[in-house]
Amino acid sequence: MIEEEKDSVFKLENAIVKYKEASDSIYQFKPLSVNENKYNRIDTIYIHKELSLQNVQFIPFPTENFNSMLTNYDFKGFGFNHINFKKKVTLRNTLAVLFNECVFENTLTVNNNDPIVYNIYDYIKKNENRYNSESALMQTDFILNSSELRKGISFLFDLKNTDNLYEGEVEITNSKIWKKPNSVNLNAWSSDIKCNNLLSLNINNLTFYNQARIYNINGRYFNFTENKFEDITYFYFSAKNDKSNIKIKNNIFKKYVVTSLNTLTKSSEVDWDNFSNKLINSSSFNEYFYTLRENEKIGVIESYKKLEKLDNKKDSLINIYKNSYLLSHKSALKKEVQLRVNYYDFYKSQQDLESSNALYIEYKDLLLMQSKLQYKQNPSFETFFKWRINQFLKVFSAYGTKPEKAVIFSLYVILLFAFIYLLFPNSWDTLGKKRLIHRFEFFQKYLRRNEGMHTIYLEDKQQEISSYEAFKTNLEKAHLELPSFFITWSKPLYNASMFSSRITSRFLKTTDVLHGKWKDLSPKQKRWKNIQIGLLLTVGLLYDLFIKALNALMLSINTFTTLGFGEIPIKGLPRYLAIIQGFIGWFMLTIFSVSLISQLLN
Repeated sequence: MIEEEKDSVFKLENAIVKYKEASDSIYQFKPLSVNENKYNRIDTIYIHKELSLQNVQFIPFPTENFNSMLTNYDFKGFGFNHINFKKKVTLRNTLAVLFNECVFENTLTVNNNDPIVYNIYDYIKKNENRYNSESALMQTDFILNSSELRKGISFLFDLKNTDNLYEGEVEITNSKIWKKPNSVNLNAWSSDIKCNNLLSLNINNLTFYNQARIYNINGRYFNFTENKFEDITYFYFSAKNDKSNIKIKNNIFKKYVVTSLNTLTKSSEVDWDNFSNKLINSSSFNEYFYTLRENEKIGVIESYKKLEKLDNKKDSLINIYKNSYLLSHKSALKKEVQLRVNYYDFYKSQQDLESSNALYIEYKDLLLMQSKLQYKQNPSFETFFKWRINQFLKVFSAYGTKPEKAVIFSLYVILLFAFIYLLFPNSWDTLGKKRLIHRFEFFQKYLRRNEGMHTIYLEDKQQEISSYEAFKTNLEKAHLELPSFFITWSKPLYNASMFSSRITSRFLKTTDVLHGKWKDLSPKQKRWKNIQIGLLLTVGLLYDLFIKALNALMLSINTFTTLGFGEIPIKGLPRYLAIIQGFIGWFMLTIFSVSLISQLLN
């Protein structure tokens, strides 16, 4: 019929188109063999006429095959398969139709909201027995699968019939919708999918390259997954009742999502990651948009052209709206807050702490912007403190939602003050100075005598070792005068006391390979002696630095946690810094405690 039409527009009204194997199989995908579920593609069919169909219903395969194909998304074999539509395609009140692997060079318009369609229902119901065995017409399914729409889509599916038998099911999957060119037509600036009172709407694996408007109002099942939006998106949905199921997962919104106060049920599944830092309240944004048009005296098309140029520049419409308009219009800011509170309550009811915390952060960010504006409009200590304390809470603990950030920042403060204390002397480091002097005296003796290092070491330790030996000798002499258990328990004490001296002496004896006075050694031996002494001094110096750093760190921790140590073991400027650090520690630990308790209660 399309080929025989002489006009450039093919029109058909009030018709039922049934599938017949004998005549229509040549337009199908044919299986390669009976046992293989593979299909051999035929050549693409090109339609060069504009199509206008009104109240035309398409009857696919028998019901059992139809349901199986819907379940498996296997749309090969019926409907419009692999067809290239060169011009506009307009469908009005065509409820049951399928497009599979089609290309629309021009716009696709689907408008299903005219009550005249129910005349078809009456006709089908009168002939129910006849059609029930041949088709699935009673299914009001619109299916668009694996297709490409190069100039967008305008889709309206509004069923007003309350009879569940005719509740519609819409599947739009695995398709690409491209950006429309400049046009004087307002509808050319976005692709619309608007559905009301549907049984189910499934939009999966869709890619929008232009602005998109997605509406699903009073739907019972809404599955919206794995979609990608390159431009601004208008997104509206609401549940029919508490039993409605809404699933929004794994979508990618490259730019902002303009939406309303949506209703979500307990059974809904919504990934907040889809919308994080992208939500814009539609009511307040539209007010801003219309105000912009009035102030700049521009028309509708010009305003949409300006809106399309959304980017990260400071003068983009979205940034002006967020950073200027919201702050000067309390009602707009209140609506943005309400939008996030609505989602916050939903995630709290689902015990999704991560998502509810993310929403709480966005809500507090809006209030932070407001407090900054209040300070600029009315500079005072109170407004300054309110602004800065909120700013600090955001950085320090994400407004109390991330106590782990408080721990990290506390560690940074402790390390910073520890570094400062490291640069100044304190009373805890006095032993380090004596140890360093003693070490140089030890190596001086070693370089001027013939004995090895272990011998000199034992000489320096003689008084200490003698006391240990005297302790051991007294125990051995008094074994008849003392209980055996007392002597048994004393031996480990002696061995522990001598352990350090024995290990150090053995190490020095093993590593000391060159004996003799420095002045008597050959040049080659002196070089080895230099290396030996240099390594030992370096190890000793590193050990001293480690102890000094450890003392500085302990001093910083002690000061930060305000444990108290009586007299502050440091003098000069660091003494006053220690007091300041103590105040900072008290303040930060208090906030950390509150944040931690808040998360534990949640």
